[in-house]
Amino acid sequence: MVMSRMETELFASKGLAEIVRPENLRSRKLKRQSSGTVAAAETMTFEIPTDRLIHAIVISIGESTDTSGVQGALADDILSLDLNSNIGHLKEITGGMSKQIAIINKQNLSTGFYKLFFTDPVIKRAMPLPSWLFSSLDLDITDNAPAASNYHHIQVSVVESEVPSGLDVSDWRILCERYLRWKKYGTDTGWMDFDHERAYRIYGYLYTCDDDGSLSDTEYDMLTLLGIKKDGEHRLVDEQYFSHIKEMNTVAYQQALATGFFYMEFPNGYDSGQYSTLLSKVNIHTAATNAGLRVLERYLM
Repeated sequence: MVMSRMETELFASKGLAEIVRPENLRSRKLKRQSSGTVAAAETMTFEIPTDRLIHAIVISIGESTDTSGVQGALADDILSLDLNSNIGHLKEITGGMSKQIAIINKQNLSTGFYKLFFTDPVIKRAMPLPSWLFSSLDLDITDNAPAASNYHHIQVSVVESEVPSGLDVSDWRILCERYLRWKKYGTDTGWMDFDHERAYRIYGYLYTCDDDGSLSDTEYDMLTLLGIKKDGEHRLVDEQYFSHIKEMNTVAYQQALATGFFYMEFPNGYDSGQYSTLLSKVNIHTAATNAGLRVLERYLM
């Protein structure tokens, strides 16, 4: 089927229409997978075809007592999505983070739907994924346990297009989205450090804030992003209120991010490798039960 205008809008502003003809976008469904055991959390692996340009991957999950694969009631029950290849992980993201990236791309996904993006309206150099460059490409999906007597049924579609003859992708960049650690601060108060990777050009940090695993908008009150070089400290973000970040997110994306999520965007990107140390410093005003922080890093590889 031809995909909607919403998909093709990602191309026009970036000159991609010259490379890919939007009317040729297609959705290839993969073989549906279901839980092997009733009421149990599992990880299911989908082999992604490696013969076309991939623009996005769409996932839906539902649960029912049916064992033949009828999807049943859709539910936001995906814990994590891991798109891994022979050269490493391209996407390591929680289900909740995936939902927020859709909002950032101004797409409001219904309950039970998730999406992995390879292009972005703001990140100009992010291009469709040339899948044929990989000898292996697998999507591992880990779910939450369905209700008693129920099975999960997961459906995956790959939004793709044919490879134009003579296409040169030697200078293309892949949009990677990964969170690598879940840092815990216990009952500490004051300024806490979160160490970032220092290898790629960063286009955004999606902060996921919680207290003892429960997402919270009020766990941290301020954010500083600090880079250290030989010539001293550089404050990329200087004591910004999390509440103000949240409001600016709502204005920018025309929809509020879910509780506990805050997005700091760098439209032109910045070179994280120029710093010997790169820290997000978050301030805890009031002691929590066990304050936690995860940061999804969006970068081009």
